[in-house]
Amino acid sequence: MQAHQPALWAAATTGMLVGAAMVSTSALSSAASPASLAFLRYAIGLAILAGPALLATWPRYRARDALAIALLGVAQFALLILLLNHALARLPASTCALVFATMPLFTWCLAALSGREPLGRRRLAGLALAVGGVAVLLLGSARAASGGGGAGSLGLLGGSGMAALLAATLVGAATSILYGPYMRRYPALPTCGLAMAASVLFLALYCSWQGQPLWPVFSATQWGHMVFVGLSSGLGYFCLLWALGRLQASLVIAFQALGPVTAALLELALHQRLPSPALLAALVLVLAGLVVSTQAAAR
Repeated sequence: MQAHQPALWAAATTGMLVGAAMVSTSALSSAASPASLAFLRYAIGLAILAGPALLATWPRYRARDALAIALLGVAQFALLILLLNHALARLPASTCALVFATMPLFTWCLAALSGREPLGRRRLAGLALAVGGVAVLLLGSARAASGGGGAGSLGLLGGSGMAALLAATLVGAATSILYGPYMRRYPALPTCGLAMAASVLFLALYCSWQGQPLWPVFSATQWGHMVFVGLSSGLGYFCLLWALGRLQASLVIAFQALGPVTAALLELALHQRLPSPALLAALVLVLAGLVVSTQAAAR
């Protein structure tokens, strides 16, 4: 397992960056459309990766592989984020991160059904613990909103926001599995640059078709959030793809369970409140689930 420590840390970094980026994206949702936010997110992320990617040694991609990587990039970087931004405009960031963290279960089920990964009770137990932590935090958030008169926002869980969120989670699970063969065949940095460039081009065309501005009017604080989201996207997805080339997809995506805990902690810090018992219980369950999953993978 020590040989896989860097990949595990990369996967954990991705999970935490996803949660932090959701908080910043939620703060921007009233200032720009989901399409504009998605374009800026990956335009900044691509700019961050452009220098190192251009200096890296690029492999000779097969035409079929390059097309597949570009299409996966459009799905994961464009379609997924459009759906996620739609949900973040309608639901709290911590709620979105909670549901999005069920991606490990989707990934494990898809990998098992396709025969890419073996069935394992210990792995399933670890994922169940992590998802259980997500459920505890979700229930705690629902009770707090109900007691504070905010039940209306959580009532949107049954509407378009939840539908978009579940669709984004399924897209993320499927693309994470499909990326595996390409990440074992090609280096992560050029492949990440190729996938992200395809998504930026797609999002630019989509914004033009929808009549949405590529550069919305933001305040200085909002630009700070936007730059952070772009930075987290560039670094986070490089870490994700690098880890996918070294670990099983379901193990890498299991670290997405750190997202809701990160988002909840940041929202608590912004509102200067002490952690709730539900948050502490969720943190214990999520960390326990990650430990069980990584130990099972080592066996």
